[in-house]
Amino acid sequence: MAVEVEPRRPLSPPRTTGARRAIPAQDFYSPEVFERERDSFFSRRWICVGREEEIPRPGDYLARDVLGEGVLLVRDESGRVNAFFNVCRHRGSRLRDEGTGTAKLLQCPYHAWTYALDGRLVGTPNIAEGGGFARSDFPLHSVPLERWEGFLFVNFSESPPPLEEQLGPNGTAFSRYRLRDLRTTKRLEFDCHANWKVIVENYNECLHCPTVHPELVELVPLYRRGLVAEDDGFEGNRLGPGVQSWTVTGSSKVRPIPGLTEEDLHTYWGFVVFPTMFVNLLPDVVTYELLWPLGPDRTHITYDFLFHPASIAAADFDPTDIYEFRELIVRQDLRVCELAQRGARSRGYGRGVLPPQDDFVYDFEAEYLRERDGPAGRTL
Repeated sequence: MAVEVEPRRPLSPPRTTGARRAIPAQDFYSPEVFERERDSFFSRRWICVGREEEIPRPGDYLARDVLGEGVLLVRDESGRVNAFFNVCRHRGSRLRDEGTGTAKLLQCPYHAWTYALDGRLVGTPNIAEGGGFARSDFPLHSVPLERWEGFLFVNFSESPPPLEEQLGPNGTAFSRYRLRDLRTTKRLEFDCHANWKVIVENYNECLHCPTVHPELVELVPLYRRGLVAEDDGFEGNRLGPGVQSWTVTGSSKVRPIPGLTEEDLHTYWGFVVFPTMFVNLLPDVVTYELLWPLGPDRTHITYDFLFHPASIAAADFDPTDIYEFRELIVRQDLRVCELAQRGARSRGYGRGVLPPQDDFVYDFEAEYLRERDGPAGRTL
């Protein structure tokens, strides 16, 4: 039976046939703009910080840094995942460095205040209870947490809207891929000397593809023309004849994800979860990319590969060619992103131009300005 796919919706008003001006160059390197971003939508939007499978057992924890704000996700004895600000209530020390680990209790490395996995303060070796001090008054501060298809999202505002509002149609459009059942087999990590927005905009267009990705355009005919939207309105990108996956040869040694449509077996789907998550779906693999802004001109990127458990269990499972090809594509992208970042400071630049083929870049910049400056703020 055919599966109905809800298409990606545009974020902006109807398209134009003419060129439009991009946001000013200083928005890509100004420390003041970076601080405004951190204090505005990065504090209000749901941010993906990883997968539930990273903390499968009670006591497992995951620490992440989101533009200087630490968050600690912990699975407690009941199996529930809790999210807390990664900061001790005593003198503000970080409780855990970034990464994963396991602990029976969360003890501060500074003065040894100790917390249970559910956030309760249970030990203060340097302060006795009484005299106006009660441990029950100083639990770890909780952070709103939601899940989507095995992914964990946090939000630093007090009363955030539901995650489903931020995901929009993409939250349900690809349910047949059963992302929650897929498992991570590999992570690639990169440091890029470019603003996070440069990387998002690069993802949202393919005018650069014929020049930057000669290997990729051999697999997706549309990309040879520098386009990301098919002429007939189809929301995915069709693979070339005989292409099964993104590898140098176009063939795959990995079995397709069960339950996909015939159309899916010949299509690449991709979308952005604003602001800093990319999801890519192919017949045999799903990848997701998280951007971790470290400053106005530096971004850390994590790139994870998800496969179906049945594919992983197969005796002939060998995704090496998938890993190698994707790393090639990402490194090609990040190189030109760094060139764009360096050029943004030039006196000869100032502000870019967005032709019609940059519709999704325009959408992103319009959304960005609305989130950063509010309805009364500057528009494109």
